[in-house]
Amino acid sequence: SNAPRAMPYGKLNCQVVEATNLPDKDWFSKNDPYCIVTLSGSNQSFKTKPRSNSGANAMWEAAHEFNVIDGNNSLTLQVFDKDTFTSDDLIGSGTLELQHAFDTDGPCDRWCSLKDKKL
Repeated sequence: SNAPRAMPYGKLNCQVVEATNLPDKDWFSKNDPYCIVTLSGSNQSFKTKPRSNSGANAMWEAAHEFNVIDGNNSLTLQVFDKDTFTSDDLIGSGTLELQHAFDTDGPCDRWCSLKDKKL
């Protein structure tokens, strides 16, 4: 059957490594991007530190552990440009399905494409 399996209960170790080819959101300086990762069906999220003047590419190497129960089947990623005097600009957002991670025995390396709007 093609029905999705129930997600396992336990810990999910997530590492936000980097972003590439981010569109520029600042007029006078380079992007200062940070990423917020949220576990679907939960109130669990974490935020990376902003990377000052990173421009189109950011390296975070930030790790977080989520507590996973059935129904937590994806991660939502939102990348923002930190602004000092105005509200932070959304650069893009995307969703990463977790089925592959749960089907893989060991680390799972995935890129997430960002859309230039909120999901």
